Amino acid sequence: MNKKLFTSLSIFFPFFNDEGTVEIQIKNAYEIGHQLTDDLEVIAIHGGNSSDKTWENILKMKKIYPKLIVIDKKYNTEGYAVIKYGFLESTKDYIFYTDGDYQYHLEKDLRPLAKKMVESNADVANGYKKRRSDNVVRKFLGKGYSYFSKYVFELPIKDTDCDFRIIKQTFLKRIQLESKNASILPELIKKLHLLGAKFVEMPVSHFNRVYGVSNYSPFSLLKEKLVGDFKLYLYMRKLRAIEDKLRVLRFTLVGVLSLLIQIIIFNLLIIYFNLNRALATFLSDQLPILISFYINSKFTFKISFKKLSIKGLSKFIKYYLIVGVSTFIQTSVVLIGTTIFGNSILISNLFLFVGLFFAFLWNYLLQSRIVWKEK
Repeated sequence: MNKKLFTSLSIFFPFFNDEGTVEIQIKNAYEIGHQLTDDLEVIAIHGGNSSDKTWENILKMKKIYPKLIVIDKKYNTEGYAVIKYGFLESTKDYIFYTDGDYQYHLEKDLRPLAKKMVESNADVANGYKKRRSDNVVRKFLGKGYSYFSKYVFELPIKDTDCDFRIIKQTFLKRIQLESKNASILPELIKKLHLLGAKFVEMPVSHFNRVYGVSNYSPFSLLKEKLVGDFKLYLYMRKLRAIEDKLRVLRFTLVGVLSLLIQIIIFNLLIIYFNLNRALATFLSDQLPILISFYINSKFTFKISFKKLSIKGLSKFIKYYLIVGVSTFIQTSVVLIGTTIFGNSILISNLFLFVGLFFAFLWNYLLQSRIVWKEK
């Protein structure tokens, strides 16, 4: 008996001119979905005024599966952005969606993707196409767009257009999707990324169509994406500016915590051990360095890496070298100040604060550009 991987799961499809695939998609959703959870909901979105029997087939499946949730958007003017209504309707802890045209097969790849998500404790699990089963023009434009969107929006995944993904509801609740076209995909990924969602990826199969043709020509889709992405880029720049301000605030809060710890250690060293002020400055900074590295990685810059991994070790070495210079700055300021004005506790603490101010500027400017910058 298969272990149930999810506490609850929503599965939805956008259908538009997909008469020939409605039945198999919904049937597979129930069959595979019940293997993954005991609490399942399936949603069918009629994503436009279909010219075939898509709507009739959705209603037919509703009779077979009375709990099937049906969303009729036959007057949809937002193209693929109709998926936002699937997210809004979904109520379960995990949400999976894919296209209604059956070019991705749930029966082949959904359980492996779900398993990888659970094993890696990820917030978003995304497929990427092993091989795209489309004509040469679509393959070329699709590959080009993947590189373009990843570069422009600094996305954390390989294949933005691979609509075979699972997302935790807790993250979806915290974002609002604004796009009214196919640019909803980079918007979705980027907003989840800005929230600090952990992504995991897995190759999935992409099959030839078993029914109908795409509702977009390659060039009309590319045009919609480029125009939409330009607008999205301007909008996301504003969000990024807000995020940068919040990041500085978080960095400052971590700095204040480190400062308090350093002041306590510094004063213990000079009061109880009468230690040289410069040496006390250096020694009192070592524990705050370790604490700041850990908290900044999780809280300020939201960079995730495995403990003792090469990536984590590399970041810590860069971090320590930068902070080592800032410690030298602090030590120099305290040494100069106490040499000129004396070794009283008041003077020592005054120049400790002055040194910390310059060290803070040095740390943020270099850490944000070297240590915490994701490739």
